[in-house]
Amino acid sequence: MKIIGIRPSEFKGDDGQTVTGKNIYLTYPLDKGEGIGAERVYLTTSKLNSLGYVPSVGDEVRVEYNRWGKCCGMELI
Repeated sequence: MKIIGIRPSEFKGDDGQTVTGKNIYLTYPLDKGEGIGAERVYLTTSKLNSLGYVPSVGDEVRVEYNRWGKCCGMELI
């Protein structure tokens, strides 16, 4: 997947606490079909700090998902 955009995000969680992070926009070649697919993943600031690198536009990355389909990690490839 290739990072094509990064947007900061901040909102109030269910407990009233402010949650900060970034929306990361990605593209990837479609396995079945023609063209390119796109998706957005959200990572909290704490999750971003634990990645070991700072995501940048243009990076090729591998995205990891948890069993609920949420992004739980990302690594540079």
